[in-house]
Amino acid sequence: MIVSRSVAHVSMILALGAAIVCPAVPADAKKSKGDPTSLCLSAKEKQAARFCAAALSAWSKFDLKGDASKRDAALTRASTKLAGAFAAIEVKAKHDGVDCSASFVSSATGAFTAVADTVNAGLDLGSKDQAKCGSKILKAAALECQARLLAESGFRKDPTKSGASDKRLGAVTKAQQKFAAGFAKAKGSTCPTPATAESAQAQVDAASEGILFDLVASPAAGDGSFITIDGVKTTYEGRDYDPKCVDGSPYKFFARRGTVNKLVMYYQGGGACWEQTTCSLHTCDQSVDDSDNPANRHSGFADLTNPANPFRDWNIVFVSYCSCDIHFGDAARDYANANPAAPYHVEHRGFENAKVVEKWAREHFFAPDEVFVAGSSAGAYGAWFHGPLLHRVWPQAHFNVLADAGNGVVTQSFLDNFFPNWNFEANLPTDIPGLADVLHNGTGIPGYTKLIAHQFPNTNWAHYATAFDGSSGGQTGFYNLMLHNNDVAGALTWWEGSCAFRDQMRKQAIDTATAIDAADKNYRYYIGSGSRHTMYGSDKVYNDTTGGVPTLVDWLDAMLASKPGAPSAAWTNVEANPENIVLAGDPVPNPLTAPFEQSGPDVVINCPVAP
Repeated sequence: MIVSRSVAHVSMILALGAAIVCPAVPADAKKSKGDPTSLCLSAKEKQAARFCAAALSAWSKFDLKGDASKRDAALTRASTKLAGAFAAIEVKAKHDGVDCSASFVSSATGAFTAVADTVNAGLDLGSKDQAKCGSKILKAAALECQARLLAESGFRKDPTKSGASDKRLGAVTKAQQKFAAGFAKAKGSTCPTPATAESAQAQVDAASEGILFDLVASPAAGDGSFITIDGVKTTYEGRDYDPKCVDGSPYKFFARRGTVNKLVMYYQGGGACWEQTTCSLHTCDQSVDDSDNPANRHSGFADLTNPANPFRDWNIVFVSYCSCDIHFGDAARDYANANPAAPYHVEHRGFENAKVVEKWAREHFFAPDEVFVAGSSAGAYGAWFHGPLLHRVWPQAHFNVLADAGNGVVTQSFLDNFFPNWNFEANLPTDIPGLADVLHNGTGIPGYTKLIAHQFPNTNWAHYATAFDGSSGGQTGFYNLMLHNNDVAGALTWWEGSCAFRDQMRKQAIDTATAIDAADKNYRYYIGSGSRHTMYGSDKVYNDTTGGVPTLVDWLDAMLASKPGAPSAAWTNVEANPENIVLAGDPVPNPLTAPFEQSGPDVVINCPVAP
């Protein structure tokens, strides 16, 4: 029998929940105890459980009565009631300081229809016995869906509570067992449905899991393709933010809704500037346009069609970069050190931009199980410094943080004389003692890394770079610029700093790993061969083993598999040997200039041997 599907209008009602106006919470109402986001999700999941039970019960009654109009009316009532309940929950959440209105059920109608189709296929609902069989199975489905959502609601109230996950799993298992028993009892020996307990349960699971995913990963975040979000003035955590690019142009960023409850926060690279010469020469990306859209990238970890890509199914928030301050500055400057007669105005608003993105991300991806924070080049520092802040946004999530080609090889002179131009220090979290000190006491990124690795011992932290990370926009270029007292010629002859960069970067990595291994064992480094700057968007992540290294994807998979206090045996400190072989496509000086030289078929980098 073909089941009537005249219920498409119900999905529209489901999407309107946030638009329903409910009475404001009284001004003297007390704030809820617990994390407001978790409490909002818990309350919505509880209401969704009632909705799921009501909707499948409507299908159950349809099997017995055959009245499609009554079924549709019942579905509409359930949807309207859900929308009203959601709106009331959102009002309460706003009173608690959280906007959870983007968490809504977009359309469960198709999933409920699929459950009914699976059960009713082959049944003649004109037969009283067969109709009764279908009705009982659908009623059992209603009870299971309700129980599963209630189990999630109970877990969500306090997901970090000891035993919370086990309690949820136990409730889900019990619900599945009850459904299997109910199915067997209803089917008996006279019900000709071709459905099995397993196939019917798979449809019920799909319906309940679809609802749960809608609630934790907002349907407003898209359907698998990247969407563009305009950065707008906003108030967040008691502070006003006005996002913009270094040239004052509008800021925007990108996001993608995947299919699993995991989130990538990726900070884009694009250089940096810190005074009149570097800023006026545009040594960094000045604006955001469609060319920045990650949808236009189809290699490395940006290739979401590659089955080997561990992030292909994840939700992704792409933090665009156009502030020239490694995503953490907050200052307007009129630089005039090179030409006082013609000051050069810039807006270093990387911190404001990133916080606007953070606010959007927490209001669309509410409770990811895992968060992978990464960035390349300037974005590596965005990941390294915003990573600790994001722990407060998703306290229940397991974090991994990877800095791609951002090792913090800088001079103390740069930290003393130019770094303050970004007003970087003012944005460091004050609840982690000692962070500001590393900018002044000579410990820099190694000192910072030791502090945050200890502050967040359940998080995995990692640095990646090639041994001779090159080009004028690479780490050697900026380091050579600093070694030449900010003379731009230093960036143009970047290869001159290759050996000095390699030596300092390697020493920092080894010293940092040694110190952290003695305490928390949650930091690793990977030093690849050659001079390429960044790896995230390169296909080398899948195939490069030069110098006897594991592929980057294998190493990253091991990082993701490393749990708190139990690092995977495959997640090791990696250093290519030899590390001086230049790979195809790596930057080289033209013509070849020391330390770059031809050696048979290869270009190699030969550094002077220390006396």
